[in-house]
This record gives sequence, structure tokens and C-alpha cells, in this order.
Amino acid sequence: MASVTAPTPTQPPPPSVPVVPPLPPARQRRRAWRPSRRVLLIGSALLLIVLVVIAIAAQRSASNTAPAPTPAAAPLVAHGQIVPVRVARVGTQGGGVVQQLATNPGDSVQAQTPLAWVVSSSGTEIVTAPFAGSVANVLVHAGDTLAPGAAVAVVADMRTLQIETNDVDEFLINKVSIGETVTATIDALDDYAVNATVTNISLLPQTTATGAPQYPVILRLGALPPGARAGMSVRVTFPG
Repeated sequence: MASVTAPTPTQPPPPSVPVVPPLPPARQRRRAWRPSRRVLLIGSALLLIVLVVIAIAAQRSASNTAPAPTPAAAPLVAHGQIVPVRVARVGTQGGGVVQQLATNPGDSVQAQTPLAWVVSSSGTEIVTAPFAGSVANVLVHAGDTLAPGAAVAVVADMRTLQIETNDVDEFLINKVSIGETVTATIDALDDYAVNATVTNISLLPQTTATGAPQYPVILRLGALPPGARAGMSVRVTFPG
């Protein structure tokens, strides 16, 4: 009896794996990672912030170490007035009644020029000018009765003028010195500026209406412009 060989079972073929073809080089480069626009913007902003912080820190460090600049001293200003160098109040010695006046304000006089006659029981007194100048003011009228020593007129030498100021307070006085040259500005002459020299500083102050002490200071004027007159206001600028 012939033997029958059983058929060998057939194994199913393994499943085929799809083969993916390699990408072209151009597409490989496109797929390489690169930062997005948003990432670039954020990075730039962070870098800018870091640079600003570093700059501010450097500036603060420099300001802390560098010495502060010394501010320029502000000029010191006092107010004064142009006055004659020589002024005299001329009066009667014995008193009496004014019999006659010989001059008027503005008249030019020489030394010993009669100004007035004053009559008393002792006789007639002639009041005269003490020096050459101008009659700045007449203080009495004919017929007035005067006490001994009463002033009759004011005589001034208008050829030489100076500045008097009573506006130098206790904070400014120690910054003023004899011989110092300052600038004097005449208000009435369109702020015309002239040089002036300190010639006298009072040792004793005068008390103003507010109670503040003010030291009188006298300054010699340089060349005056035409139109400068006694009584004009000036501003005196002292170096700070």
C-alpha cells in the first residue's frame, strides 16, 4: 500500500513594508528647523531690555562717582541813589526872623555867597554858602521865626556825584570791601551801566521799617552819561 505524504502547509508571505523614497535635498533643507518670526521678535526685545538696563546702571554709577559741578554764584544786587559828594544844610546860629532870602533853588553860588539875612535882638546874621555849588533847596520863607541852629537852605556841589545805598543787609555786608569795583545801573537812563568803586562802608547799621539792619555804603562813580542827575535810582551789582 502506497504511503500518502501530507502536503506541507504553505506559509503566508510576510506583509510588505512600504518603502518611502528619500526626500529631495531641497525639501530636506526646507524642513530643517529655523526660528519663527515671533521668536526673533521676543529675543530682540529681551536683548534691547538688557542693553537699556546696563546703560542705566552705568549712568548711575558715573553720576555717583563724578563730583557735582559747582554752581556759579549769583550776583548780589542792592538799590541806591545818586547824590552829590558834598552836601551841606546851612542854618542860623543865633535864630531870629528871616528878613530876606537872597537865593532860590537851582541858583549857583560861590563860597561865602549870602543866602539869607536873619534878624534877632542880637543883630543881623548873614547866612552864607560854605562852598561853591548850587542851592539844592530853600527851607524857609521870609518872615519865618527860626530857632538857633535851624536850617535855612541846602547847598550841594553837583559837579561830583556818588552813590549811596542803604540796601546792604547783614548777609551781603561781609561780601563788600573797600576799593571793590562794581556795576551801577541807572534805571532812568535806559539801564545805562557805569563802573563804581566802594569808598565807604558804615560800621553801624540802620534799622529799616521792618526791623532789618541795613548798612550804608558809599560808592564813587566813574564817567557819567549825559542826563545823570542827583536823586536818580540805581541798582548796584556786587560780585557773588
